[in-house]
Amino acid sequence: MEQPSPFLLRLIARPGLAWLMALSTASVSAAGETPDWSDGLAHNRPWQALEALRQSPANAQITAQVAVFVGDEQPSCALRPSRAPEPLSDAAYRDALEVIADAVTDVRVVMLNESHFRRAHRVFLGGLVEELHSLGFDALAAETFGQTAPASLEDGVPDAATGFYTADPAFAAALRRAHALGWEFVPYEPTDADREAREIGQAEALATWIEANPGRRLLVHAGGSHISENPEEGWMAARFAARTSIDPLTIAQGATACPDGPGDWPLDAESPVVAVRGGVPLGANHADIVVFHPPAAVAAAEAGRGAQVSLCVAPRTEDTLLRAFADGEDDSAIAWDQAIVPAGAAAGVLRLPPGRYRIAREDTDALETLGRVVVAPDVDAGCLRIQSTP
Repeated sequence: MEQPSPFLLRLIARPGLAWLMALSTASVSAAGETPDWSDGLAHNRPWQALEALRQSPANAQITAQVAVFVGDEQPSCALRPSRAPEPLSDAAYRDALEVIADAVTDVRVVMLNESHFRRAHRVFLGGLVEELHSLGFDALAAETFGQTAPASLEDGVPDAATGFYTADPAFAAALRRAHALGWEFVPYEPTDADREAREIGQAEALATWIEANPGRRLLVHAGGSHISENPEEGWMAARFAARTSIDPLTIAQGATACPDGPGDWPLDAESPVVAVRGGVPLGANHADIVVFHPPAAVAAAEAGRGAQVSLCVAPRTEDTLLRAFADGEDDSAIAWDQAIVPAGAAAGVLRLPPGRYRIAREDTDALETLGRVVVAPDVDAGCLRIQSTP
């Protein structure tokens, strides 16, 4: 069997990406050749990476995760369909950020997980950073961070060196906000592919930071089950608690509606919610609090990333990716937003806050700068023309 490319090995060596070894090895075995998608992500070319991934059915899981980066959650929803939570008797539902704010009074460490398949979870991270900042938190540790993440974020501009999942503009937006608030960024992911060694390494890295920073409060971001406090299962959160005698507040992001999916939920709200009974937030799966994202909340999260801006483009015979970079940021920066322009379409729609942007279009061969636009606070629904002048 052919071995992974030198670049893929470097990518795998980044903290948080050891799991790619198993997935990539499987795709090599199935396809009979080395996957080349990793080079696209290394050079901040998500469309090129996605098109390469689509060549092999064995890459379905990574393909779905990368598709989220370009605003397409259909593959994720196909792999992991949205399931509405069961109605809870005698439970009320409250705004999740309000519940968390009430719960962190004497908490030094908060741990939040995400599904790597859902953009709404990353938007919620941005909101949680804002909420916790007002309560004295000033550091973010993230599973996806590479060891060079703090250096890559010194200017407040996430790039391809920051991490893997941070290639999602929604995740990048949370980091931009944290930087603006003066937060520290903390890598904690070891390079071990072995599950037990990985959990031990994560817990030890976080414990080391806590011991070196007495009195400070830390938000830890992780994937899936890493925040489980069940000591018998041996996940990171349980090992951290045993190592430090600190009981973290663990927050699991649970049932989340798919964008434009069925609205047959037992509840709906325009913000993420937590079930509360007798004034106490309900947890599950060995987490203290479970956050639900009903359909209206998912729609509101997307709208909160910026106004919909329609940009005029020349129709092409193939799908392409329209990308908006802040004026002054180069091609290595994570775009403020990016979305697929279908073949034959004469406009692409991005979500952008007011500002000046450089617009680029990516196909499988290159990234081409089209020009610049100014997005006004009262942007209308018309097609905004891209100015080719510098």
